[in-house]
Amino acid sequence: MPSLRPRLACTAWRATCIACAIWTSWPAAAQTPSADEPEAAADKPQRVEITGSSIKRIDAETALPVQVLRREDIQATGAATTEQLLTRISAATSNGIVTPSMAAGATTGGISSASLRGLSGTRTLILINGRRVSAFGAIGDSVSVDVNSIPLAAIERIEILKDGASAIYGSDAVAGVINFVLRRDYRGGELSLEYGASTQGDGGIGRFSAVWGHGDAASDGYNITLIGTYQKEQGLFGRDRDFARSSVNVAHNNDTTSGNSFPANIFFNGHSYNPMAPDQCAPSVSSPFFGPAVCRYDPAPDVQLVPPTERLGFMANAIVPLGQDFEAFGEFSIARNEVNTVIQPVPISDQFALPPHHPLFNVAPYNGNATIVLKPDSPYYPTDFVQGIVGAGNPLPDVLVRYRSVATGPRDITDTIEPVRGVLGVRGSWRGWDVDAALLHSESKVTEDVNGGFPAYSKILPLLNSGQVNFFGPNTPDVQALIDDTQYHGNSYVNKTGLTSLAARVSGELMPLGGGGLGLALGGEFRRESYESSPSAAIQSGDITGYGGNFLPVDRSRKVAAVFGELNAPLVKGFEANFAVRYDKYQGSGSATTPKASLRWQPMPQLLLRASVGRGFRAPSLTDLYGPQVSGVSANGQNDPLRCGIDGNNSSNDCATQFPILAGGNPDLQSERSRNATIGLVLEPASGVSIGLDAFDIHLKNTIIAGVPVATILGDIDRFGDLVHRGPVQPEFPNLPGPIVRIDQFALNLGQTRIQGVDLDAKLRLPRTEYGSFSVNLTGTWFHRYDVQDLDGTFSPGIADANSLASANAAGIVPRWKHYLALNWRQGPWSATLAQNFQTGYRDVPGTFEDTEDPAYRYHHVSSYTTYDVLAGYRVNKQLELALGVKNVLDTDPPYTNNGGQSFFQAGYDPSYVDPRGRFVYLRANWTF
Repeated sequence: MPSLRPRLACTAWRATCIACAIWTSWPAAAQTPSADEPEAAADKPQRVEITGSSIKRIDAETALPVQVLRREDIQATGAATTEQLLTRISAATSNGIVTPSMAAGATTGGISSASLRGLSGTRTLILINGRRVSAFGAIGDSVSVDVNSIPLAAIERIEILKDGASAIYGSDAVAGVINFVLRRDYRGGELSLEYGASTQGDGGIGRFSAVWGHGDAASDGYNITLIGTYQKEQGLFGRDRDFARSSVNVAHNNDTTSGNSFPANIFFNGHSYNPMAPDQCAPSVSSPFFGPAVCRYDPAPDVQLVPPTERLGFMANAIVPLGQDFEAFGEFSIARNEVNTVIQPVPISDQFALPPHHPLFNVAPYNGNATIVLKPDSPYYPTDFVQGIVGAGNPLPDVLVRYRSVATGPRDITDTIEPVRGVLGVRGSWRGWDVDAALLHSESKVTEDVNGGFPAYSKILPLLNSGQVNFFGPNTPDVQALIDDTQYHGNSYVNKTGLTSLAARVSGELMPLGGGGLGLALGGEFRRESYESSPSAAIQSGDITGYGGNFLPVDRSRKVAAVFGELNAPLVKGFEANFAVRYDKYQGSGSATTPKASLRWQPMPQLLLRASVGRGFRAPSLTDLYGPQVSGVSANGQNDPLRCGIDGNNSSNDCATQFPILAGGNPDLQSERSRNATIGLVLEPASGVSIGLDAFDIHLKNTIIAGVPVATILGDIDRFGDLVHRGPVQPEFPNLPGPIVRIDQFALNLGQTRIQGVDLDAKLRLPRTEYGSFSVNLTGTWFHRYDVQDLDGTFSPGIADANSLASANAAGIVPRWKHYLALNWRQGPWSATLAQNFQTGYRDVPGTFEDTEDPAYRYHHVSSYTTYDVLAGYRVNKQLELALGVKNVLDTDPPYTNNGGQSFFQAGYDPSYVDPRGRFVYLRANWTF
């Protein structure tokens, strides 16, 4: 295969030529500060540390592409959470993220992760003040960090390194780094209050924060900064939005309803029926895709689009000088976040497997499944209806019941997240060398409690098989009381993660070179990582409905040791080379050496050229390796391509159903390996004008995935058939293979991932006018390719395609182009920002009733998505500032996609990149003292 490097270099070279042409034709401008820019300080410039390097430097524009969002930029976005803020980062796609809104049908714990380059939260390294933070601790994920645990009020700036950084930071930085720099060394006080809601009167968000700092490190000998935050978000259901309240879309041949309904469907003679269909299916529906004989349960109205959330946090940091050149510093943070998730009632039927060790597994009539049999002697047996089918005079058969347990109510859980982080360290200068050493401890605890809607199989199955329960209407108070007694209440699981590290580094200049001092950094790190999952006994047994299987305990830890070095050589004025290398040794997973080299050339003050190449790696996580393999079920709406619709078989066991799966870790996993390269330029043709273009190329090998998605497996059974296990051939369908009894979804190394694209970062600040000061900022990312290798060695294009393995393996999609464009204005005490959020459309997953083998079949194209935000601010006086903002000013509904209902139960749209609140108005007040 031809190398990707020439294409990457060609793209960057063309961009350089265009930029140079613009520069040569641009009129010369005086290099003096504008009226609203401060004069340059007369003091000697201070060296600063930039994300992606261990060497302090004066020039913040390095050989690596780093996007910086300062506090004023963050406030101008109108984001209410860190999750919302990161959607404005063009390099962060929705592919690979997890948000609290995706908890429907999944055990996420309420996490909100970040995904640079669409490579997921497991390959995007999150730092706080340049140091690691413990993983969130969701079921099956011991790597991803919950960004919503970092309150916006505490953030001074965010630095996004859009390049692999394993040579500096080690594992997990394959896609890049997001470094949250928190507020510190603050003096005075600040109170901030904000509240907003959608113009439909729901989805409200309220925020309050307080910042107080005291002491000057130089004169008082200390500084302490305290930050307190509180936030509350109201919930939103599918029934609250027109675009999300139905799982049936005839125009797109898509139906993600469930055959486990209320009134219940019954199954006999190889077919499903419902005595209440089609006119009395409520609260279920009658779907044209399944005909008038059955009722279908539509989960969309009962699924939360946004879960109610309450967040409380406290942070503190302190600085104490130790003589003239050193200082001691400390950081501490603690938070308590609660996410309440409510979704549709549980389905119970023979379509759901019991764990092999369940006490009812070998008991009739269950025989390994959550089987419900309704006998003719039950008062609720539909005698006349069944007699009309089997014929008068023929014996009435026992029927299987496919039931939606509305009698036990919606599933209701509360996730409580309690992260704690502390740092103690010293830093300073010794004989011209910068020294930094710190001890870090970070941990996270996630507790999930069941509030209702999760009956125990061991209690409810005997009751449902007793003939006392009415599956077609209301139950008597006595029977309802018996049903209520089957409910499980209490703790589901407690997960804990821990990270303890001791790290130190020194940096300084070895000798003078033609362009400055030869910089050297050396350092080392030792850390211990841990992950512990403690499910309740009931969850371990698989006895609790609604979890799709059982969770088993995990208690694993490992030690990691690393040494690293970096050399920065300014060979001549304007030209410097940087070399870095790191060696990591992971207990139980081997070692990795990751080098990196970069060049920075500034041939003239207005033009900077840069390039880098390096290697990276991601060690298999503790859950990748040691997560227990447990049984579960797939999402709704899946079809067996070898049985459904063939030889007249339209059984709900094979069509639009859920299949048993086996998921978990794999101790034979290898580390992922990556090769990263960037080449680009920064052009400043005139005062106030900056254009940055950076082409990127990522080649990831031994890609670790948590399992090939069921929809992908069934959509291409020729490639993924080895992951499907079948039972014996059934006598009624002798020409068909046996029914699916299990689909494997355990972790594996799935070949390679190839990504190419270009980042654009442009800024324009116009000269001050009588109408005020204007500036324009544009950040955008273009993906040229995103190809993922399949099991057979071929590559599936994943760019702008929700049907690809790249997108289907995680949430969301990779848009061809995504940008954030902001127009800013300031005049006296007034200020305003108008922003556009845009991403291109993409190819949708097929509808559940589309025949992709039909020559006339054409993929549905999901429309591009554009929203506009506006924010107006007014500074009343030196202490008080007010702001009024509107997000999604035009109240633009998200484009329709089949993917939302198939992946998240949230029909009609993709929740991975859309805020379903719509037009959202908010008011903010900020008072300093």
